[in-house]
Amino acid sequence: MPWPKNEKLQEMHAMYEQGFSLSQVAEFYGCTRQSVFGLFQYNGLPTRKKKELPFVVFNGSKYTLRNHGYMAKTDGYRTLLHRDIWEFHNGKIPEGWDIHHRDEDKTHNEISNFECLPKSEHTKLYSPHNNQHTKGRKREKCGS
Repeated sequence: MPWPKNEKLQEMHAMYEQGFSLSQVAEFYGCTRQSVFGLFQYNGLPTRKKKELPFVVFNGSKYTLRNHGYMAKTDGYRTLLHRDIWEFHNGKIPEGWDIHHRDEDKTHNEISNFECLPKSEHTKLYSPHNNQHTKGRKREKCGS
């Protein structure tokens, strides 16, 4: 039998409906995310659908888009898709070398779009604002 729709349960669900996650509601009320989910389910309160992230499968492993813009393996050692594709076709990437996306689209992961560059050259050409000589300095704005 469901719990009576008491004030605390209503407050928890209202917080969730305002956009807080189950984990955030649970932390606020000092319980687990799973207990909040179970409580909502048991009492027939609606929950949001889990977001399905876009993914690709390569060589039997699943990769999803990460917050840095690259596709990364979702289980085990979190390797990057473009590096795994390069190594599948060309062997181990030498120490101190990077795999560059020629079209600079981090999600375009075809072997023909890659080139292997020394890390120093890759940084100099494609990340001049993020190399050892400019760390900590502000980037100049266009037109200034």
